[in-house]
Amino acid sequence: MEEEIMHSAKLVCVFSIAIFFLAPAASAEEQNIRSGLRGGIDVGAGDVKQSFGEEDEDNVYFYLGFKGGYFINPHFLIGLELGGWLIEASDQYCYYDYYYGYCSDASEGDGIMQIFLITQFYPVKESGLFVKAGGGYVEKWSNRSDEQKNKQGWGLTVGGGYDFMLYEHFALSPFATFSYGDTGNWDYTAITFGLGGTFR
Repeated sequence: MEEEIMHSAKLVCVFSIAIFFLAPAASAEEQNIRSGLRGGIDVGAGDVKQSFGEEDEDNVYFYLGFKGGYFINPHFLIGLELGGWLIEASDQYCYYDYYYGYCSDASEGDGIMQIFLITQFYPVKESGLFVKAGGGYVEKWSNRSDEQKNKQGWGLTVGGGYDFMLYEHFALSPFATFSYGDTGNWDYTAITFGLGGTFR
């Protein structure tokens, strides 16, 4: 398990370094001055490995996240991230035929949610390169009747990316993260690659 975590963390580091060398240098007129509040949304795909005691499950799932924070100076941001991976879509819908309504069985659907306090560091003031780390609450939720509805625990994440400024107050940010969570009888590791939109 420790070897897998180290391998995953190295992969994220290589991605972050690659972004650093591929990202164009900002001109003096396009310096990315960071201050005040920011918010945004991240989408991507994560290779998620879940461990249920002696059983393992490994697959790629859709990732969606929301983020917000405050720049305490041009190099540091403190914020919150709410995100997760959809393991199985919920099968709950209703339709109506004249005066009668019909609803499907809502016993499907599960996923992983995490709420993390994040510190994001920009080493160069004129560059959009960043690295981040954080931790907090994780939850495995499920609508299945044969599984515990919610499992709560703790988790952490590390990663990096680059803010490409498209407009004065909007940036596109490719990113990579390594995440880990544990609830006691269930844990997961995830390598996620995606693209974020950031508003300032």
